[in-house]
Amino acid sequence: MILTIDIGNSRIKWAAWLTEKIITRGVSEYSAENAAEVIDRLFSVVERPQRVFLVSVAGEELYPVLSGWVQQRWGLAVECLKTQKKFGNIINAYDDPAKHGADRWAGIVAACSHFPDSSVCVISAGTAITIDLVEKSGQHLGGYILPSYTTMHDALLSDTANIESSSDIQYHEQGIPDNTHDAVNQGLHRLIQAGIREFCQLAHDKMAEPVKIVLTGGFAKNILAYPDMPSMHHKPDLVMQGLYDIMKQRKLKLS
Repeated sequence: MILTIDIGNSRIKWAAWLTEKIITRGVSEYSAENAAEVIDRLFSVVERPQRVFLVSVAGEELYPVLSGWVQQRWGLAVECLKTQKKFGNIINAYDDPAKHGADRWAGIVAACSHFPDSSVCVISAGTAITIDLVEKSGQHLGGYILPSYTTMHDALLSDTANIESSSDIQYHEQGIPDNTHDAVNQGLHRLIQAGIREFCQLAHDKMAEPVKIVLTGGFAKNILAYPDMPSMHHKPDLVMQGLYDIMKQRKLKLS
């Protein structure tokens, strides 16, 4: 069994793989203060894997906590994904691939694997919303980064008086809002909706081949609920799949 772990800015996700398929998974929100406790709770119930693959955008602070736990509990080293200039026929557009998020790179690789006969527009909607464009040939064109709903909502609250905080981020389709809560809720959702529609159209304009829009991330279900959106392929395990494929192939090359 192989364990893949995806550490984002607010959630830790994991999946256990056997014979190329995910057999079980878990997820938890975390903070810098409770990361060690969350790691122990998440992985204490996981049977000892043969290998542990990690993709993380959380910076270097959390790695020693996870790697120390894995070494002490299972006697294994954590193998970390780093963005490469090239994987198979996929060529990263960044001059310095290390500055392109490893989670974005994993998502690109998996999306191209899912749709080898199409160009892809990969949208990852988490703490930030990232968009990456990849030609059918495998040439990555680059991409865009947008603030998430929560990021914009928190910024609005911190900079604007008389706006009440709310934990409700669901999209509610209705008429023109007649109260502040709904005005903020609908305003932010419509901003995200318009932005994503614009970038999807840009993908179709920039890439001559048929384009598949591939969506992943914790906010994906909200985006799928928006009306009048382009056709999208929802792949919740996209980053995990890319992480698994890249790391397994890298190990084979080193063998």
